[in-house]
Amino acid sequence: MSHFSLKVMFPLLVVLLVFVVGGVFFAATGLVTPFADATAPQAVADTLAAAPTDTSGVAQQQPLTPEQAQAVAAGETLFKGNCAQCHALNEVVVGPALNGLHKRRPVAWLIPWIKNSSKVVASGDEYAVKIFNQYQKQQMPSFALSEQEITSILTYLKAESGFAVVHAPSIALQ
Repeated sequence: MSHFSLKVMFPLLVVLLVFVVGGVFFAATGLVTPFADATAPQAVADTLAAAPTDTSGVAQQQPLTPEQAQAVAAGETLFKGNCAQCHALNEVVVGPALNGLHKRRPVAWLIPWIKNSSKVVASGDEYAVKIFNQYQKQQMPSFALSEQEITSILTYLKAESGFAVVHAPSIALQ
């Protein structure tokens, strides 16, 4: 190889190596899930296709029903009073960012986690243990919130994440 090609190729290979190592690191920590949902682009396209549009073809936001608006408002109040000290929507504070939380874990898992994360970690739940270890074994406080209050918080987070809000019925846990 000529001296010129080494001067060009070496930095490119270093950059490639940094991206690969960074990608593996982020995937291992759960910050990025590679190839998590290959149907996501189609789901976005379907959502946009179903959304009402104005004459310019721009999708319009559909208004919330009164029940949805009430759940979002209640969830916002509860979030600010109980969760905002450690969580934000788009950035890590003490705990993880919560944007798109509804896509990461089902409501049936989130309710017991929010009520008492220590109990879920102690049960050996793989994802709970991973989150606990990822955030320096910082215990999330237990909350004496009802399932409806937690559902309101989750509805608020879903609305703030930019997704259509669907009224979630109470879920009976076994």
